[in-house]
Amino acid sequence: MGFTPVYNQGEPGNGIGGYDLRSPSDRVFALDYNSSGKLDHLALYRPSTGTFWILKNQGGKFSAVYAQGDPGNGVGGYDLRHPNDVGFAFDYESSGKLDHVVFYRPGFGAIFILKRQGDRYIPVYAQGHEGSGIGGYDLRSAGDRIFAFDYNHSGCLDHLALYRPGTGTMWILKKSETGKWNAVYQQGDPGQGIGGYDLRSNADRAFAFDWDSSGKMDHIALYRPATGTFWVLRNNNGAFSPVLSVGDPGSGIGGYDLRSPADVAIAFDWNRSGKNDHVALYRPGTGTLWVLKHVQGGFQAVYSEGDPGRGAGGYDLKSTQDKLLAFDYDGSKQSNHLISSQHLKLSHPTATMKKNDVIAIIIIILFILLAGVSFGIWKLVSVAKKSMSVTSGSSSSSGSTGIVDP
Repeated sequence: MGFTPVYNQGEPGNGIGGYDLRSPSDRVFALDYNSSGKLDHLALYRPSTGTFWILKNQGGKFSAVYAQGDPGNGVGGYDLRHPNDVGFAFDYESSGKLDHVVFYRPGFGAIFILKRQGDRYIPVYAQGHEGSGIGGYDLRSAGDRIFAFDYNHSGCLDHLALYRPGTGTMWILKKSETGKWNAVYQQGDPGQGIGGYDLRSNADRAFAFDWDSSGKMDHIALYRPATGTFWVLRNNNGAFSPVLSVGDPGSGIGGYDLRSPADVAIAFDWNRSGKNDHVALYRPGTGTLWVLKHVQGGFQAVYSEGDPGRGAGGYDLKSTQDKLLAFDYDGSKQSNHLISSQHLKLSHPTATMKKNDVIAIIIIILFILLAGVSFGIWKLVSVAKKSMSVTSGSSSSSGSTGIVDP
């Protein structure tokens, strides 16, 4: 298996769907814009400028269904005027659809959850600049991070997991029927992390993951770049424990050493199953990209390039600004395409033959050809012998009767 491009621009390029991707601060995430259950739209934003676009894909052609800026007024009352602004898709209504948008501002207590209403967005939760965060989590550290999580194994990414690297702080929030947010798990600040993972490094990162290929993102993957550390935690009625724990320090996973501070990991649907049960790891600036599958309590590479490497699908991954995300390009409910959001390129896994496979096929073809030639030679010799035998017999018969052909 390898990758082939289905869309590519640059470098330099013109971006995508009218969005130029000319700012180093540009960010992208996949969104279910029309509540179809498919992450088949791209949300692009430019912190500090109020710029926010949403693009749809029709047969490989991208166009805007929402566009603000640059400069712009943000979206749904969230002004997008700060460099700390971060956005992602979220299942606010526990519908199984990531059709709401969350924007938050680490260090300033700001967080909005936005719902689409026609061609605009409205807030269903709002805490502005210098706000109080959400569910008791104050969002007052610039290091704060949030991701959507399936806490109760429902198949819905309807909980918010919030953590503060370097402090051991981790909270998981649930929305009540009245719209109030409450903690179902909380540690710190300072705290002891979660499931034995201490969250004491500023480099720590976490994401939701489908460990057991159940179709549910109900495990938490945590890793520590530059140390070879990677853990996966399961949730048993609110008690988290490791199903995999490597480091710190460790040797990485599946042959990928996780020894660079630039390393990034994301969940990915490699085999088009509709399940984000593979891990894609990449090292911006080096051309390094690996995809790992879960096997027998660990991981094994199904794709590996570098370090150094050549990237994937013609995209070299040679810029330190490169960022990848999983995307449902063809509306199949499978996030089985990878996007580099700095210099736009979309690639998807395709079957490719390895060098040894090619050599084996060539040998087989040569064998068939030689066998055919050998058979042809044998056939010619056989016919020639038969012809000579008939000619010899005819000459002997003519001599005995004295009859001569006219």
